[in-house]
Amino acid sequence: MSIEGSGGRHVIVTGASSGIGEATARLLVANGCRVTLAARRTDKLEALAAEINPSGKRVTIAPTDVNKPGDLERLVARANAIFGRIDAVVNNAGVDNGAKHWWTLPPEKSVLTLQTNLIAVVELTRLVLPQMLEHKAGNIINIGSVAGHIGTSSLYSASKFGLRGFSLSLRRELAGTGVHVSLVSPGFIRTPLTDKGRPLPMPGPEIVARAVQQLLEHPRAETVVPGWYRFLIFLENAFPFIGDRVVAQIRASKVGEKL
Repeated sequence: MSIEGSGGRHVIVTGASSGIGEATARLLVANGCRVTLAARRTDKLEALAAEINPSGKRVTIAPTDVNKPGDLERLVARANAIFGRIDAVVNNAGVDNGAKHWWTLPPEKSVLTLQTNLIAVVELTRLVLPQMLEHKAGNIINIGSVAGHIGTSSLYSASKFGLRGFSLSLRRELAGTGVHVSLVSPGFIRTPLTDKGRPLPMPGPEIVARAVQQLLEHPRAETVVPGWYRFLIFLENAFPFIGDRVVAQIRASKVGEKL
């Protein structure tokens, strides 16, 4: 059963070919939304679209590299051409180079994390905002991370701290316009990018998809999922030395760096 009011909305989902993006697209389509699927892997997008909406009436694909401005412009143009007005964007596409010593990487690789996780979100938001403001309605939902609260990996956390600052500030800038900006900050989530052991339990990406769906109906500044991560964020703010020890142990165990 769809959540009241969600059916019929046109939503762009980036990074839709797997993980959180795929789970979000599935749930939105199941609840009556029209969805434009954006990601680099055309074959994955085609397979997903055929599975979740064989008729093609409520799903279209837009092969997109979010780091290419031309691709973002084509994404928005295609979305408008197929389904008309864009009601919401879920900025999910993201990367984590996983490098402990990022300064040893070529500049283009180290900058890629910041470009994908932050700059691309800013650019896609810039492209869709004018029409949302014109219609005095819309939702921008950004997928951040608990790493936007708790510093873990330099570049990844920098991108997610930046995304959190962008989201919360833009929300205030757009207050009263009818356009809502929300941030989902997941902890460890089981996705193809987290295929190694982790020190904490990992729910599936569906928990993030459900948070996105709820934010479409009941916008708020930020949602942390799973909710118990809020306790870790509290500890980080109140007792940062505890965070130092925890992160040091995670790094020492070599079981992963991303929260």
